[in-house]
Amino acid sequence: MKYHIVTLGCPKNAVDSEGMDSLLSTQGHQAVASADEADVIIVNTCSFIAAARAETLGVLKELANRKRPHQRLIAAGCMAQSHPQEITAVQGVDATIGTQQWTQINTLVSQLDHPVIPLTPGQTAVTIPLIPASSNGQPLSYADWRTTQIRRTRHTPSAYLKISDGCNLRCAFCTIPSFKGDMRSKPVGAVLAEAQELVAQGTREIILVAQHLTDYGRDLGLKDGLALLLEELCQVTPPDIWIRLMYAYPHGISERLITTMATHKQICHYLDMPLQHAHPATLRRMRRPPDTDRTLKLIAELRAAMPDIALRSTFIVGYPGETTAEFNALLEFLQTAQLDRVGAFRYSREPGTPAAELPDQVRPQVIERRWHELMRLQQQISFARNQRWIGRTLTVLIEGNGSADDGSQLSVGRSFRDAPEIDGQVFVWGNFPIGQMLPVRITQATEYDLWGEAVG
Repeated sequence: MKYHIVTLGCPKNAVDSEGMDSLLSTQGHQAVASADEADVIIVNTCSFIAAARAETLGVLKELANRKRPHQRLIAAGCMAQSHPQEITAVQGVDATIGTQQWTQINTLVSQLDHPVIPLTPGQTAVTIPLIPASSNGQPLSYADWRTTQIRRTRHTPSAYLKISDGCNLRCAFCTIPSFKGDMRSKPVGAVLAEAQELVAQGTREIILVAQHLTDYGRDLGLKDGLALLLEELCQVTPPDIWIRLMYAYPHGISERLITTMATHKQICHYLDMPLQHAHPATLRRMRRPPDTDRTLKLIAELRAAMPDIALRSTFIVGYPGETTAEFNALLEFLQTAQLDRVGAFRYSREPGTPAAELPDQVRPQVIERRWHELMRLQQQISFARNQRWIGRTLTVLIEGNGSADDGSQLSVGRSFRDAPEIDGQVFVWGNFPIGQMLPVRITQATEYDLWGEAVG
């Protein structure tokens, strides 16, 4: 059977897609490069905000309209778990499987792997029973986690490694715990084994991801679990790979974690901290820690330990009740913090969240204006932060090559400052092998990207 997986949403979904790919391949099924070639198409869906759900439904409808008579379409992942009625209402979706059931993908495919009688309008799709996030259903076992180590299909020198799933926070704007449930950490041994397998396959960068990275190991009874995990990882991986941290909430960043990051060569001096806002009143309405002064102190501590550290964060603009003064406080915070990278979300009113019921919802026109104002400010800050690297040498992980408009050979990659797909890139004159770690002297900087020449 030939299959094709379409992944929507965040890197955590990409990890689950790789897990399904691994399980299917070990049963003898064949991955193909396009949906048109496949017998079974699997869409790993996203349910983060309304725009993501609209994209998911659009992709499913497009694929369903193009289906051949004997082709099957499976909706997997977050939206299949959180909004199953909307998913099964799409004519042409043959089956669904939720976020905590993806290890049963072979069972589901086997139910579909027989002479196909097309579903008639209104006929219910096949569904692997969903485990409600609020139930006491068994989390993925060690054996389930281990299945993702069998094989990874990657097209870049980087790979995501999910160290936990679910989240113990209950932010007022977020729906994720409602369908992901509480945090479940992957055992340390499973993470180490998977990292070693990735290195053996040629991975040059391992990106640790989770809903709440800095809470890792709490459910396993570990103190400073992320720092402990990193120390162990650095013992079993070569010194010339990168380990990058994504989705690290600031209140879980300990002194030990900072020291661990600063003293181990493999760990990128890069940290992604989703702060969401900077005004204490807004943060309280978000059900987030409201101590902005502590966050600024933490940023100072990180920069004292790692002067070159690249700091990234995300913020929500137009959260219910956000006054002009609160928004201005956010702008002032950005001026003070001088973060290297910033992403901003326009607030999305998600049904079922406490935030959706808050008074003083901000008008869309105001949200849009504030979003543009924040992004203009951050462009200036990002440009200044990038300018600091002109004349200095950075190690660049090469990810692609081609040619410039004038025909000159050009390679593209990322430095330790850049996470894949969300941060900037480094363009290097010349043609260099994908996966090479290349020293590059920076000659030019824009708001988001750097340009340079290979050294030596």
